[in-house]
Amino acid sequence: MYRAITPVLLGAALLSACSTNETRTAAVPDIAPYASTRDADRIEYSVPNHLLFATDSAEVLPAGHKILEAIAGAAKRRGAAPIEVAGYADTMGRKKHNLKLSEARAQAVASELAAGGVEASRIKAQGFGETDLAVPTADSVDEAKNRRVVVRIASN
Repeated sequence: MYRAITPVLLGAALLSACSTNETRTAAVPDIAPYASTRDADRIEYSVPNHLLFATDSAEVLPAGHKILEAIAGAAKRRGAAPIEVAGYADTMGRKKHNLKLSEARAQAVASELAAGGVEASRIKAQGFGETDLAVPTADSVDEAKNRRVVVRIASN
């Protein structure tokens, strides 16, 4: 149902373009890549944790504020559509710790979106820890693609 995630760069052109079944690419200097997909049902932003958080932290980095501000703008353009924020971890460390960290990071992103003008009642944040790995790995594998936060904005 959903297209494969295509790496793109964060930019105003990407965020303002919400057409169905289309992926656009835009470049903004000094913003590292993240992935975005959209279809008739929703738009999804998958942001690697290193763009938002320091290692083992749920405090949003300065560059992360800019990314989340842009995503909040896209969410506001979607009206009252519900928003899901999902945090994920890799398999390094203890599962319980990774679950708590992914929950804290999802909540931090939800708080940033609300601070950016998105109604908090629209946002549901949840951490998934080591489940739903982007790249299947064994335990104790440091895989950056598994450490991510995904923001899904439904269509109106």
